[in-house]
Amino acid sequence: MRSHKLFAVVAATAGLVLGATASPALAQLAHPYEAIAGHYPTLAQANAVADKARAKGFKAVVQVNRPKHIEVEYGNGYSTPGPALALCKKVKAKGLPCSLGQEQHSVPAAWGHS
Repeated sequence: MRSHKLFAVVAATAGLVLGATASPALAQLAHPYEAIAGHYPTLAQANAVADKARAKGFKAVVQVNRPKHIEVEYGNGYSTPGPALALCKKVKAKGLPCSLGQEQHSVPAAWGHS
């Protein structure tokens, strides 16, 4: 009976360790963090926001998620929220809108994450 309890404890511990190490990788693939200006109903509005960001020295990518839901991104593909929040701080310091998001579609190729 003792060996069964020991096995259960070892199995549970192994599951926690393996689960904890696998979680960030899975989260990174499923929904990476992003720094975004927001969502806009028209491509013209999204491009105007992106142009303002570029004029202030930031890279900006326009991602059409669906009609009337066009996103402007400053950065995407982060495995943790820290880098996106740090980028938002810099963007906001230049008077531009920025918020933390999690990618629900796919990371645009323009970010160079394959």
